[in-house]
Amino acid sequence: MSSPAVQTEAIFLLDRNVVSLIKDAVAGKTQTDAKKQAYLEWLRTLDVPVHSISPLLSTMEGEKGYEDSIREKAASLEKETYAVGQFFKCASTDAAHLLGFRDSVAGLFTGMKESLWDERADFLIKAAPLVAQKVAVSKRRGLENELVQLARATGLAANDAIVILFLACLYGSDAARRVIKPAKPSVHNVLTDLHAIPRVGMVKAIAKQLPSPLRVRLLTRDEGLFDVLKHMRIVRPRFATANRLEMQIEYRPALFPALAAADAFALLQRLEDAATSNTSSGAI
Repeated sequence: MSSPAVQTEAIFLLDRNVVSLIKDAVAGKTQTDAKKQAYLEWLRTLDVPVHSISPLLSTMEGEKGYEDSIREKAASLEKETYAVGQFFKCASTDAAHLLGFRDSVAGLFTGMKESLWDERADFLIKAAPLVAQKVAVSKRRGLENELVQLARATGLAANDAIVILFLACLYGSDAARRVIKPAKPSVHNVLTDLHAIPRVGMVKAIAKQLPSPLRVRLLTRDEGLFDVLKHMRIVRPRFATANRLEMQIEYRPALFPALAAADAFALLQRLEDAATSNTSSGAI
C-alpha cells in the first residue's frame, strides 16, 4: 500500500553564499568556522518531507560574483543542484528537474536582467560617492533631496527600492551600507541582492495560486542583506499579466535607525508623494 503524498508547507530559496556552504559540506570539507557549522546544523533541521529546497536564486545570481557566461552558468547549475540534492535527503528539491533542463535553464538566466536594471545601475554608480562617507545630521535632509532628484534623472521613482536602500544608508543603517559598499560598489552584486526581493515576490505570487498555503522564505548568510530584508515585507504579489509581476514593498521604520518612527513614516510619505507627483506629471 503506497503512503499518502506529503503536502509541502514551505519552500526555502537558497542564495549563493548558502549554496557555497552546502557545496563545501557535501565535498567533505572540514568546517572550522563555528558560525558556519552552526548554520549547517540549522539547515539540517529543515530537511523534512514538508519542506522544499531550491538553489534557483543562486543559479540566477551565478557563482562568480559577476555576470557569467552560459557555459559557466550551466556548470554552476550542475554543481549546485547536485550539492543541494545530496545535502537534503528528506526535503524535496528541484535538483533533478533543473538538471534535466540544464542547458535551457542556463540559457534562460544568462544575461537576464530585471526591469529597470540599467536605470538602477546608473543610479547606483552616481549615488554611491554621495554616501561613501557617513553624512552629518545637518546635511542629511539636503542629501535626501539630492538622491530623489538623482532618481528622477536616472528614470526611477522616488520610492524605488534602490533609492530606499540608499536613504536607509543615509539615515544610519549599517546593514544597508554593507549591502551597497558605497566606497567600492559592485553593480552586479548590489543589484543581485536587491533583485532577490522581486524574485522572491515572483515565487510568492505563484504560491498564492496554489490550493494550499505555502510559505516562501529566502535564506542568506549575508548579514547585511539579512538585516535589511527583515525590515521589508512583500505585500500582495500577483501577476498582472502572464509576464508582469506586481507587488508592493512595506518598509518598517527600523530600516532608518537614525530616525524616530514618526520621522521614518514621514520620509516614506515624502517619497510616495514625490513618486506620485512624478508619475502624474508624465515624467518617467
